[in-house]
Amino acid sequence: MISIDTLFDYIILPCLKFPALLILPFQSIALWIKTVCVIYSILFYLFEVLNKVYKLKGSKKWKNLKDIRGNVIVITGGSGGLGYSLIKIILERFPSTTIINIDQTKSTIKDERLIYYKCDLSNTNDVQETIQTIKNQFRERINLIVNNAGARLPFNSINKLHSDEISRLFQINCFSTLEIIKQLAPDHNSQRQCFIVTIASVLGILNPSKVAAYAASKAALISFHQSYEQELRVSKVDNIRMLLVLPGQLNTKMFGGFEPPMQFWAPTINVETLAKAIISKCEVGERGTIQQPFYANFAHILMSLPYVIQVWAREFAKIDDCLPDE
Repeated sequence: MISIDTLFDYIILPCLKFPALLILPFQSIALWIKTVCVIYSILFYLFEVLNKVYKLKGSKKWKNLKDIRGNVIVITGGSGGLGYSLIKIILERFPSTTIINIDQTKSTIKDERLIYYKCDLSNTNDVQETIQTIKNQFRERINLIVNNAGARLPFNSINKLHSDEISRLFQINCFSTLEIIKQLAPDHNSQRQCFIVTIASVLGILNPSKVAAYAASKAALISFHQSYEQELRVSKVDNIRMLLVLPGQLNTKMFGGFEPPMQFWAPTINVETLAKAIISKCEVGERGTIQQPFYANFAHILMSLPYVIQVWAREFAKIDDCLPDE
């Protein structure tokens, strides 16, 4: 299915990056215009390279995940959806890696390198016991933490939400993530490197109707991740790097069961494609943010625009009236 993402990746972005390739063949175009376009294309390319270098920058050499023998990867919610795809790719790419899957249900993937820890992330005692067990046995070998587990409440009005349901959701989507990072990430002066991935959601920025608790929990997770990342930067911590993932709707069960509107502008994301993009960053330790699909890159900008423009954009996208009542 053709979407704005397809057009952007294969037509719009190449034209924006290298307009010189479009105009150089035409002799009728003035030389100064061609010169400006060539300079622009070179500068655009150099900026891309600089940005990539900066995201990989560090005073110490960062080892490729493939080069760390006997490393351990911790992932929450790895038995389905995006987590399932991440585990499949990790097992294929990193033959010497052990994966710890923290989830309520066991994965259907059969591999001796995959270790399952049954844990109810909504239960603080269960979370603490599971973390402590993992910490005692594997902590000094953990080089990648993927906080992927998430849950939502039924699509409904905020007036119908109960405080205990909201607390449980925040515990799963946010507080358990904080505890896992605090307990399993290395000390700031440790020799162990660790890459931390936070799977949040663009809904934590756009905040559509009927998902107030879910959006709020993801907004809290985004704020925690970004604040902690700046804390590491200011403190010049080089053994921990972080990646934030802000996806739109995934082709999983969590937000399934209805036909998403405006598929051209807001296509559903294939979890395998997203998983490959995440793992490629994890492998080399590339900081930053993954925002998919294309519109997710402009979520913060939309929410800073004048109110009337926000309303027009939301009505056009049907973001606030597309979810069914549950």
